[in-house]
Amino acid sequence: MHTTLRLFLDNEEVPVISGQFPDGAVYARFTVPAAANVVHMRIRAAAMRTMDDFMQLAQLVEAVRHHYPIRESLLELPYLPFARQDRHMGAGDSFALKVFGQLLNTLKFDRVTVLDPHSDVAAAAIDHFHAIAQQHCMQHSARLTQLLTQQAVLPVAPDAGALKKIHAVAAHFALNEYGIMTKHRDVQSGQLTGFALLAGDVRDRDVLIVDDLCDAGGTFIGAAQVLRQHGARSVSLYVTHGIFSRGVAHLLSQGIDNIYTTTSYAAADIAEDRVELIDIARIYAH
Repeated sequence: MHTTLRLFLDNEEVPVISGQFPDGAVYARFTVPAAANVVHMRIRAAAMRTMDDFMQLAQLVEAVRHHYPIRESLLELPYLPFARQDRHMGAGDSFALKVFGQLLNTLKFDRVTVLDPHSDVAAAAIDHFHAIAQQHCMQHSARLTQLLTQQAVLPVAPDAGALKKIHAVAAHFALNEYGIMTKHRDVQSGQLTGFALLAGDVRDRDVLIVDDLCDAGGTFIGAAQVLRQHGARSVSLYVTHGIFSRGVAHLLSQGIDNIYTTTSYAAADIAEDRVELIDIARIYAH
């Protein structure tokens, strides 16, 4: 199991106990508080990755509803699993986000709040969907906010998929410009080629690559190389969801100077001088 479940009943946090039986089946239950007439349930499920994580969430929901006459059920799902497979990519594969959405919808939440979803498809796949936009996640880093509002860094979209979001970031922080890059990804092999800077003067400037998610980091290592070739003084990275499957050192040793990410997925122990974690609790509090 990977997900961290936090349960709030009538806005009071209640302990959750979770684990796994010897046969591999997972479980989740809550410590029943003294309150007799709880009507509001809110669950925060961070770093959800597997269907075992989903089962624990589903069991917790069932347990609470069995015990109390819940009238409103809210889910805070900072990282949306399966979001990258938001269509049929090729022959014989699945529309995984649609499958996950159908399962999640069986839990009948009144609202599901996700941070910076990968694409707009999520809103169609999940009932009562609400997204907190990328720029509203970024603003909870005091350092990033200072750099952007003072126009001390130039934000850069690493590919066409990030273009709509980088425009919203620029508007939110009242920026005059941003950079645009391109690349090509083979959807079957995952191989990346064709990195190029399409717009933005990065010479002798500090730049900030902005995207929703970092897995192994190939996109950002390739982008950093091209940006430095065009004269960038430094290259930092903001991603809302830091999976970092090859570790942050992999990025920091290959052209990325600083990393900013939220705790939607990344573990707290990766924080260091060059890695800032933005607490999702601050984001959801607003």
